[in-house]
Amino acid sequence: MTVATSQATATPAPAHTCPVWIAYLLASPVRRMLESPADLVLSLLKPGQRVLELGPGLGFFTVPVARALQSTGKLVCVDVQQAMLERLGKRLVKRGLRDRVELRLCRQSDLGLAEERERCDLALAMHVLHETPEPAVTVRVLASCLKPGGQLLMVEPAGHCAQEVWQAENAAAEQAGLVRRPHPRCARRKLLALWQKPAGA
Repeated sequence: MTVATSQATATPAPAHTCPVWIAYLLASPVRRMLESPADLVLSLLKPGQRVLELGPGLGFFTVPVARALQSTGKLVCVDVQQAMLERLGKRLVKRGLRDRVELRLCRQSDLGLAEERERCDLALAMHVLHETPEPAVTVRVLASCLKPGGQLLMVEPAGHCAQEVWQAENAAAEQAGLVRRPHPRCARRKLLALWQKPAGA
């Protein structure tokens, strides 16, 4: 399978990113007992929407999101590791979901998302923002991809994301003009923030 690399030239994965072997553990069905894609993500989307996922790993959220979007929707997954995208692509093929998902290789310094500006109904940053070189900059890029009324879901792992980093990420979302909203099912979860671009923006 070929992964589109028009946005970036393949480079070695940065040292602080999640290695592929750990991603297999994170994609385990057992994880659903601790973190439910249905509660966290599927409650936010509708069939036919356009969704952006940063750092999809091996598809713990990607697979259920692609299914929920149905054949009329599109999921754009962006990652700095070509090996991760290739393995994710194979998983999607096995599940008959490959045509709903666009896999994009990006650089650390450039997510290559200029063409996604104001196109996405939902952007997902699940346990990944703290791994980017400049999390606040990443948040602003994701915010720029939202349509008016679109939402950005940010979740960070407890114990791996410093409180000052989390605060900076949320400050960046607010500075980008987003408005914080309560999550419909996980409002009390720590290190979770749901932001929305105002409909009139």
